[in-house]
Amino acid sequence: MPIRSELILNPQQKEAVEYFEGPLLVLAGAGSGKTGVLTHKIAHLIENKMVSSHEILAVTFTNKAANEMKSRVEALICSEIFGMWIGTFHSICARILRSEAESIGYNRNFTIYDTEDQYRLIQKIMEYIEIDSQVLKARTVQYNISNNKNKLHGVKEYEKSVSDITGKKILEIFKEYEGSLKRNNAFDFDDLLIKPLEIFTIYPEILNKYQKRFRYILVDEYQDTNRAQYHLIKMLSDKHRKICVVGDEDQSIYRWRGADIENILSFESDFPECKVVRLEQNYRSSQTILDAANSLVSHNKKRLGKNLWSMKNLGEKICIYATTDQTNEASYVVEILRKLQNDFTFSWNDVVILYRTNAQSRALEDGLRRAAIPYNLVGGVKFYERKEVKDILSYLRVLVNPNDSNSLRRIINTPSRGIGQTSLLRLEEFSLKNKKSLFDTIADVEEIPQLTTAVKGKIKKFYEQLEKLQKRLSNYSAFQIVQEVIESFNLRGQYLNSEVPEDQNRLENINELLNSISIFVDVNQNSLGSLEEYLQEVSLLTDIDQWDEESQATTLMTLHSAKGLEFPVVIITGLEDGLLPIARSIESADDLEEERRLFYVGMTRAKEQLHLTWAKQRHRFQSYDYGVSYQNMPSRFLKEIPGEFKTEMVNKFEAEYHRRRLIGPSSHKHRKSKSDPIFPVLEESGYSVGQLVYHDVFGKGQILGIESGTNGTKLTILFTKNQIKKLIAEYANLQTVD
Repeated sequence: MPIRSELILNPQQKEAVEYFEGPLLVLAGAGSGKTGVLTHKIAHLIENKMVSSHEILAVTFTNKAANEMKSRVEALICSEIFGMWIGTFHSICARILRSEAESIGYNRNFTIYDTEDQYRLIQKIMEYIEIDSQVLKARTVQYNISNNKNKLHGVKEYEKSVSDITGKKILEIFKEYEGSLKRNNAFDFDDLLIKPLEIFTIYPEILNKYQKRFRYILVDEYQDTNRAQYHLIKMLSDKHRKICVVGDEDQSIYRWRGADIENILSFESDFPECKVVRLEQNYRSSQTILDAANSLVSHNKKRLGKNLWSMKNLGEKICIYATTDQTNEASYVVEILRKLQNDFTFSWNDVVILYRTNAQSRALEDGLRRAAIPYNLVGGVKFYERKEVKDILSYLRVLVNPNDSNSLRRIINTPSRGIGQTSLLRLEEFSLKNKKSLFDTIADVEEIPQLTTAVKGKIKKFYEQLEKLQKRLSNYSAFQIVQEVIESFNLRGQYLNSEVPEDQNRLENINELLNSISIFVDVNQNSLGSLEEYLQEVSLLTDIDQWDEESQATTLMTLHSAKGLEFPVVIITGLEDGLLPIARSIESADDLEEERRLFYVGMTRAKEQLHLTWAKQRHRFQSYDYGVSYQNMPSRFLKEIPGEFKTEMVNKFEAEYHRRRLIGPSSHKHRKSKSDPIFPVLEESGYSVGQLVYHDVFGKGQILGIESGTNGTKLTILFTKNQIKKLIAEYANLQTVD
């Protein structure tokens, strides 16, 4: 029976929609219409009575996608669908647990703990068993527990792998954590996937019930499934073996959060009788963009293979811009946007700016603000609104204006120093009663009888630290004050030694804030470059950045956030070795392939134009050293794009940049102090960025940066096992490697 089609299916799409004989693997390339195939297939199954709607299980990765899929199916069959299970893995598993949790000793009205609930529970357990949170971070414990559960490793499996003291402490917390969840009749997000597998393994009759129920199973984004999701789908489909998975191994970019590309690569081994349909016709991009993307991803070994093509015009060549530094890069982005706007070709919201890490957005946001170009930041908060950045800015505001009680309230227990909400309430009550500022109140903390001696001591120490820094305001630059704040109040230390990816991002953002302030001081050399001026600039910039959501605005987001989206114009920034691909991936073949897939995803978001930028120098900070500008090599991925598909653009800003640097007030000739914000001059050391070397102790490595200093030429080298070392070239006894 024909259905009310919302699109004309091409032969491969039609083949995928109508095949019902057994397992089906649909390799759906970027922009090939996979959502349309999924919705048409479900409608086809229902309308032709191959299965009833309540016998279908459709799994997506977001609730939004599930709702959209349901609506589109109903539009196709001109009727509501009843009884069909459609949702995310977590929602499907929660539904199973509502019926079956009693079989493993839980009540059906269990609670689901989100990540913050999980974190708070771990904190309480650590307090209970007296493990110092300064030595072992609760976030690190949380990450380890979740990581093990994603690998289907429970307490017993983890215990077998523990050998060091830290591991034994985490094991102790892990045991107590699992016991607490059971006592609280609660599941965390990882349990939602793991517990149904546990039930199906212990009780085959329960598994059999669901196998009979789901006569046809469809899974979207199969390349993003983890091991628990893989086993769940395999168990449920084992009886009827009527399963359709849709995915693209070339877009598998979530390995860092547990996704396993082997799930899609091994589908034909798991289901030898399966049919494979490749969707290679792209309805999004020009052929030039597709040819470039095809050439790039063909360098990966872990792929099943496909070749995207389009019936669109050949299109414009990809534009590649070699920029001087991240500020120059932002200027080029602004120039591209203005040209697109002035030519009346595209609107602001036709363009997306992509980057590898969130910290890169700072320079881009500053450039867009100064050019009065509206933008929306997707996949995160704006740079100056991120927690770790706002924490530091709040410290600075209190130093400049002690009467800023809002900022003081934010920092008084950040990071935790044992001044809880009850103590803060007592302070605020005393402040109101005596008509004093909160700052003056903490100065007179001894007058508040309701506070314990211990709490008074902590508040007094905090006040003395602030007062000490206030006295330095007139003698220190804004950059030096910020360094002192970060060090004195351990604002970076709270995220060090954490294995949680979010904490690593926070460290990068703190470094980028330091970078922002050093550039501010550099640009404002003829003035004091004071802290007050910096805070005023930031305040004005963030105030301007209040755009109406419905107004036209350019989009900024990470490459990971862009998956599934499309834009007429795409600008990908930061295409340097060490950034894209990210430095930690270079020594691992699997990680490097994922970085290449990430770039491929970014490229295939573009419909008409693709612009790629890289910076020859990028200002970075390491530890508490002054930030230096690393000499960069263009990303190896740029070399993998054949010449006929790209064009190198001339940097119109570079001559002025060098003129300003060499003869302007920021000339390195007048610099004496290491803390002066100027890019270091490189010596003729005989080494080059990107060069491979060998060290007798650390082994094989790659040079990431070269700096000149009083002790000789300092090389920053990435060695195996992601070890980054700084060595003096004259004493390192390095051997070059071909």
